[in-house]
Amino acid sequence: MAEGYIVSEEHLIDNYRLVNCLATGSCSQIWEVNDQETGERFAMKLLLEEAFKQAEMKATLKREYKIAAGLDHPNIIQVFGHVQTKKHAYMIMEHFGGPNLKQIIRGDILVIHMRLRKLVECLLMGLSHVHEKGWLHRDVKPDNIMMTKATDVRLIDFSLSSKAPSGLSKMLGGKSKTIQGTRTYIAPEIVRRKLPSAQSDLYSFGVSLYECLTGRPPFMGSSPNDLLIKHIQEPPAIPSAFNENVSTEM
Repeated sequence: MAEGYIVSEEHLIDNYRLVNCLATGSCSQIWEVNDQETGERFAMKLLLEEAFKQAEMKATLKREYKIAAGLDHPNIIQVFGHVQTKKHAYMIMEHFGGPNLKQIIRGDILVIHMRLRKLVECLLMGLSHVHEKGWLHRDVKPDNIMMTKATDVRLIDFSLSSKAPSGLSKMLGGKSKTIQGTRTYIAPEIVRRKLPSAQSDLYSFGVSLYECLTGRPPFMGSSPNDLLIKHIQEPPAIPSAFNENVSTEM
């Protein structure tokens, strides 16, 4: 059991038995859990102890649930509930039996190449649904895309999602106060602190696809700021420069 983690001796949280830790982040963990009443298997996104002490983190998790609950698409992870008690804050999601693309890239990138067309189609349809609902994902990257061997695909993690600009703010093209997202995959307009758009998500998707083809992102910097500058100033090398097996069709 992870350090700083609040669980009973029976490894139970409410009606859920914790079976296996699937992923650990700076603020939360993803657990495979069993519902003790129904026997069903789910995934639980659980705030870690230090994050649980912060009202902002609890509000972010609740907001993420509300956004995901308003989406209904086969290529977007399903959520079933959000619970906050005096001891825990967590979200219940479908248990998806596949790794994320980052794990596949590190393990056997050819698995992605063999399923590339289906992967692209599924992700674009999922992102299109997000945008049609008026949201931006804001953190599209291989870590947030899951895929099974049967090319069943899910887009996950809406913790950074925001409403798409509309009306006057979209017309005037306002400024963003902060740079949100993962710097390796962030769109140039975000670096310039312009308002994000659906195209920002598509740029991040393109960077992710590049990494799926080559095993590395198009830009790598000596510092976080150097990486941001490259998104604005440098054209990426063609994918075949890093992987000679990348065909023109790909």
